[in-house]
Amino acid sequence: MSVPTEFDFALIKIGDGATPTEVFTLSCGKTDITANFVANSTDRNVRDCAKPGEVPVRKTKVNSKQLDVTATGLTDATAFGVEVDLVGTRNNVKIEFYTDDGTDTGDLLGTIACNMLVTSLNIGAPREGDSSAELTLASHGYWTYTAAV
Repeated sequence: MSVPTEFDFALIKIGDGATPTEVFTLSCGKTDITANFVANSTDRNVRDCAKPGEVPVRKTKVNSKQLDVTATGLTDATAFGVEVDLVGTRNNVKIEFYTDDGTDTGDLLGTIACNMLVTSLNIGAPREGDSSAELTLASHGYWTYTAAV
């Protein structure tokens, strides 16, 4: 029997831009990570030259690719000042995907690396209920996915 190896959880880490060794800090409490890979396209209608009266067919041309990431979960008051200052800045980001393996850290399956613009930080702090945080990021250039060895 063959079954897929599933991602059980993901972590998002944001780089500090330091050289020569950049340090990546975990965005603590963000328990739900969504990575959306998109091919932006343009549609064109093309007619058959031999049958100009026939309904044209659509031809699609890819004009760019993008990666959008949303990280949601708990608020972290100790990191709030750092994360609010990230809004509007570009940073190197790593999204690490893990499987639960019975250890404290999990088993790393792979990592997406990309320079990303932090587009928003949304905080929900209802008087009655649980607080929440959402960090959204947009790719700035190419990304890579590296499977763990």
